[in-house]
Amino acid sequence: MIDKSLVKKRFKKSLKSYDENATIQKETAKKLISLLQNNEYNSIFEIGCATGILTKEIQKSLNFKCFDANDLVKEAKQYIDEIIPYNDFLSGDIEEIFLNKKYDLIISNACLQWCNDIERTTEKLVNSLTDNGIIAMTIFGDKNLEEITKEFGLENKNYSITKFKEFIRKYNILHYEEEIITQEFNSPFEILKHLKLTGVNAVKEMKLTKSKIESFEENYRKLHTKKDKVILTYNPVYIILSPNK
Repeated sequence: MIDKSLVKKRFKKSLKSYDENATIQKETAKKLISLLQNNEYNSIFEIGCATGILTKEIQKSLNFKCFDANDLVKEAKQYIDEIIPYNDFLSGDIEEIFLNKKYDLIISNACLQWCNDIERTTEKLVNSLTDNGIIAMTIFGDKNLEEITKEFGLENKNYSITKFKEFIRKYNILHYEEEIITQEFNSPFEILKHLKLTGVNAVKEMKLTKSKIESFEENYRKLHTKKDKVILTYNPVYIILSPNK
């Protein structure tokens, strides 16, 4: 089980550094919006808004009357208020909070993979859609951060994209796409810093001794160097679905 208190702690700590370092999340937010076939929605609910990377794309590209946002970290509200002042902010764990509205679009970027039960949560969200509503999400596949996840135990063992893909077959899948994006860094230590500054190291507490870091850097350079740079793989998955087939 993912420790949500740790997730909250890490993302709260990384809020100020998130925008500058979340380059992949910016790419996936723009692409997710571009995949929507409609740009007119009466009501939108964004899950895991953080500092508003996706919120900015929503504000720029979509027309809507009602906008609600959610994040585990309540301090995220100040960022959203600057982008869309007329929002209704729901603070808390999306797996636990009660939703009492129906939405035309429920959208989330790089968040729902943190759920301990993404299937149950998706079903809950489907039940919060209007008759013609859709869910659009970016999550991450099994190859995400593959160079580093096993080394430090960062993988979410409760979550598998293969299992989730099978689960969503019960719905009308309007779009499903996986990508592999490779980022380059000057050193393995720079990768660890990048993960810390974006809160991605929130799966578990990591106590890194000097010897462990040195060993990690040596092994990482041997295995994952490309043209004098070390690489890190992201595996975004774009899903758009509606309730009925």
